Amino acid sequence: MPQTSWLLWGHLLATVVFVGYYVILATVVIPAVSRVPGDGGAGRPPAGPLLAAIERRALPLLLASLAVFLATGIVLQNANPRYLGLGQVRGAWAGLLLVKHLVVVAMLAIGSVLDGFLVRAGREDSPRAPGARLVWTARAQAGLGVLALLITAAAQGA
Repeated sequence: MPQTSWLLWGHLLATVVFVGYYVILATVVIPAVSRVPGDGGAGRPPAGPLLAAIERRALPLLLASLAVFLATGIVLQNANPRYLGLGQVRGAWAGLLLVKHLVVVAMLAIGSVLDGFLVRAGREDSPRAPGARLVWTARAQAGLGVLALLITAAAQGA
């Protein structure tokens, strides 16, 4: 059981890093960058290059946390006596875990789209405030992260 405790700690830490980044990006970084005066012309901030630089800096941490999250999640799931095998969805715990996995897959897809928006924002010739698609994608990613945490908490009580 002590080994499972370390795995759970790693899983939770990776989750905090992964989900926390997107929540902070959507609720703090993008709104702040959009309002900072700078040299983007007409008093607008150089938002695109700044957001791209933040993403480049965060990407190794995000990828490492994702690797830890997935690896520990697989081991923890297989170690749980309620896990009956692939495709065996019986009971509230297994149902919630299935929904959580679908949310995580959606997060991976949206995260890829968001990363593409951020990289393209850094290449734009005329820096400007983040576009609506980038803002809504970041909000969706943060919302799905919070949903995954809520589902995890519900599954622990099931």
